[in-house]
Amino acid sequence: MITIFAMAFALGIMIVFLSLIEGFNRGIVENAVSMQTGMAQVHAKEYLETKSIYQMIQEPEKYVSAINSHGFKAVQRLYGSSLAAKDELTAGVILIGLDASAEKSTFLLPSQVLTGKWLDVNDPSGIVIGKRLSNNLSVKIGDEIVLVSQAADGSMANDLFKVRGILKSINESTDRAGVFMLQDRFREFMVIPEGVHEIAVMASQDTDSDYLGSVLKNICPAEEVSSWKDLNPALANVISVWEKIMILLIFITFIAIAIVILNAMLMAVFERIREYGIMKALGVTPYNVFKMVLVEILAMTTISAILGLAVGIPLAINLQTNGIDLSGLMESSAVSGIAINLSLFAHVTMFNIILPVVIMFVFSLIAGSYPALKAARLDPIKAIHHT
Repeated sequence: MITIFAMAFALGIMIVFLSLIEGFNRGIVENAVSMQTGMAQVHAKEYLETKSIYQMIQEPEKYVSAINSHGFKAVQRLYGSSLAAKDELTAGVILIGLDASAEKSTFLLPSQVLTGKWLDVNDPSGIVIGKRLSNNLSVKIGDEIVLVSQAADGSMANDLFKVRGILKSINESTDRAGVFMLQDRFREFMVIPEGVHEIAVMASQDTDSDYLGSVLKNICPAEEVSSWKDLNPALANVISVWEKIMILLIFITFIAIAIVILNAMLMAVFERIREYGIMKALGVTPYNVFKMVLVEILAMTTISAILGLAVGIPLAINLQTNGIDLSGLMESSAVSGIAINLSLFAHVTMFNIILPVVIMFVFSLIAGSYPALKAARLDPIKAIHHT
């Protein structure tokens, strides 16, 4: 019973642990792609290397229309660099020109306004800025800042803009230097009448990245297509490492359980040496003795699996809905520059349920083979007279 409950407890904990790790990974990816990046992006050739304001996607509307027709969502963006000033304080910033309504219906960024409001077509000179940038410039809602840059035609671009929104912590670059404005106002300020620098594409996390990439390459053969993993390789590496750690911990846990099974079954064999001796004396073959011990182990493992699943699955499903609030332990946290949710939610999949069960059965049979072999090789005469 002790062995059965130990195995059941380990299985239940592994199901919950795997579900939490899966939920953690999906949460990071969701924050990265749903907030601003998207599952993939389309740029002009070599734009990502040079970030030149002149390398643009021409006639982006036809690309966006084709992408949307495949069931995905796409938005257009413009980028530029500028110097922001408020009184005697200055900071280098990244200007992002957006379609406010398209962003709001596609990405989560518009819902991450900490104070103030998101961009509005009725306020063309209103901007939304990153949290750290607002602190560095000592600005609050309603304050005006000066933006100075060089426009695409070589002229000096400078104008006053009013801060209408300050974002929550999103990622390192947005927090430190992000300035979001309406796309039409960006074109006017930077003198860019047509074209865009980026088309961000949003799709479900379950969408195959290779399939999405092939669709985008067919639609935009002259442009460069990048997945979120290409755009944020550090985050992709973190998730890959987490998955490897997850598998390693499962093996370590069940190796410990296998040792418990080995010990329990060896004790059981030694306690029943006389019984095994009598059975073999009555004609039971070594193979049947070996099989009998393995059947006992399989029965124990099956009972443990049923108990473990009965506890682990409901608990993991509950954590998938309610999560674990970590806000009492930390105010904020980030992985590879991506802010993460302080409520940790599980994500239950068949893989997270089946993998621990399969590993437990495999390790149980491996651990039980030695005691079974020991029983099968007993000498009947010696076993009967064993004390």
